[in-house]
Amino acid sequence: MVKAPSIRTQAVIVVAFLAFQALDIITTHIGLRLSHPELNSIMAPIVGSQGELAAYAVKGVAIAVLLGVLMMLQYRRPRVWQAFRIGACLTAVGVAANLYQLLV
Repeated sequence: MVKAPSIRTQAVIVVAFLAFQALDIITTHIGLRLSHPELNSIMAPIVGSQGELAAYAVKGVAIAVLLGVLMMLQYRRPRVWQAFRIGACLTAVGVAANLYQLLV
């Protein structure tokens, strides 16, 4: 049986996940203000049709749902923590892509 990570590790995972999400929002906002295209193929149509604020609302709801799932499943399915680690890493890659686009 898989054990859940320690409380400290759980805190690091959640903080890293949320920090990378915040950095993604900041770098996306800066990029859009500098007339760069939205790199996220899921969010690009929302930004194009409904605007930047609507895209951030969708992102916020998605993050809230993911955190709710984590809260409900963390004891029955400790592997959910691995999914959040992967999510934080994927968001870090997105932030790196945003920064590359801003700097080039």
